[in-house]
Amino acid sequence: MPLAAAVALGVALNWPRLPAAAPASAPPEQFSATRALVPLAPWATAPRPTGSPAHAAVLDSLSATLTATGFEVRRELSPDGRLVNLVAAAPGAPVGGVWLTAHSDSVPRGPGAADDGLGLAVVTEAARALSVGGVPAGLHVLITDGEELGLYGAKAHVAADRAASGEGERASRLVLNVEARGTEGPAYMFQTAGTEGELLQAWRESGCRAQATSLAHSIYAVLPNDTDFTIFRRAGWWGYDFALIDGAWRYHTPEDTLANLSPASVQAVGDCVTGLARAWLGRELGLGEPKPEAARVYAQVGGVTVEAPGWAVRLAAALPLLLLRPSRRVLAGAGAWALALVAAIGLAIFTMAPLAAFWPGFATRPAEALHPYPLFGFAVALGLGCAVGAFRALRRFSPIGGWLDLAAVGAAATAIFLPAAGYALVPGAWASALRARGHERAAVAAALAAGLLLGPVLLGACVGLTSRMLPVLAVLPLLTVGWLLPRGAAIGNQPRPQPRGP
Repeated sequence: MPLAAAVALGVALNWPRLPAAAPASAPPEQFSATRALVPLAPWATAPRPTGSPAHAAVLDSLSATLTATGFEVRRELSPDGRLVNLVAAAPGAPVGGVWLTAHSDSVPRGPGAADDGLGLAVVTEAARALSVGGVPAGLHVLITDGEELGLYGAKAHVAADRAASGEGERASRLVLNVEARGTEGPAYMFQTAGTEGELLQAWRESGCRAQATSLAHSIYAVLPNDTDFTIFRRAGWWGYDFALIDGAWRYHTPEDTLANLSPASVQAVGDCVTGLARAWLGRELGLGEPKPEAARVYAQVGGVTVEAPGWAVRLAAALPLLLLRPSRRVLAGAGAWALALVAAIGLAIFTMAPLAAFWPGFATRPAEALHPYPLFGFAVALGLGCAVGAFRALRRFSPIGGWLDLAAVGAAATAIFLPAAGYALVPGAWASALRARGHERAAVAAALAAGLLLGPVLLGACVGLTSRMLPVLAVLPLLTVGWLLPRGAAIGNQPRPQPRGP
């Protein structure tokens, strides 16, 4: 089918690509994942919860590494003395500047090679690369404690900063925080703080090729998840939050080992952190309250950050609606869509029931060992299969045109009211409207654009949601690429036989 081929081509063209891990012989001013991973080998083999001897040994190792780089390192104790943050900077450096941040503790049941050994490796190697020839006066490193207990180290540092400095100094920080909810795959920048226009300008200058979309930012803003960056953002500091999410089934488990941490992923995060730090160190950091501005819409296409004003997204979403014609068939299409939605969710829950029955820990463990890619293929087939089944069940009452009209209106409305999140649905609105009017060939170009924008989104959703969210994964195809349904799938789409005269 040409439409499906166009979507597949778009996904392939915009599939995230990882850089090769730079060797230990790379130029000293370059970030090298090979160099970054060497210090992890002695201690990323066992859990290091807050207050444990293993955690104390890691703090000693990190302090020695930063001191050897040229930083002046001090230990910052929480008021109760239970938490120890490491704060490093050039001797006599002011508080304001670029701060590289990660957390030192792990959960008790996992060695935390990625969470947050990844952050520790990236922060220390980036600090070394940026300090060739001397530690820049505006460069700082903060290693927090107690993140896994409730972000307590970050809270303690912010409280200490408030007590020791003025509002202007606190607001002049640019934070680059590194986290992990997985062990491999592309780097994701999923949260920012500050004026997005200035943040995106520095992002372009840095050459960062991490996955960064306003859609991910919008979704994360409504989720209950938190990182240390949440505390820094609330304190009025600017910055970017990075993480790996592929391999999420190893998150907070004994499988979070150095052997499972991808060097290419470390390189991807490290390149971004180093590049952004250089971009901001060369700027006048007069950061204050974020400036009010219209919602920014941005996405990664071929490793390049593409931006569009919100009004342009709204216009592009509204125009395909002019191709539609009001009709009662939209109600029939809505009925088929609702039936398909309920069927997909029901079948997904039914599929999960045996897993919960034969694997008691499936519903309770922090992540699960089921690899998501085969599951995602199953979810796509389940969602689209339910759509076809719904049309065949409703027969003549639900023509395919009604579904297409509904898909166009739904996608366009989402983009009009929420352009930062709904931009990815605009090509689908065009494809739906064009198909509803019988312009199948013209819809191919829209399908290609849909693949470009939706590919990374669906990949991130797949690896981020994991197996326990199978019902959500099953309905994503209906919400995003349901317009791919073949026109011949509905029996009602066939012409009715005309009665013959006498």
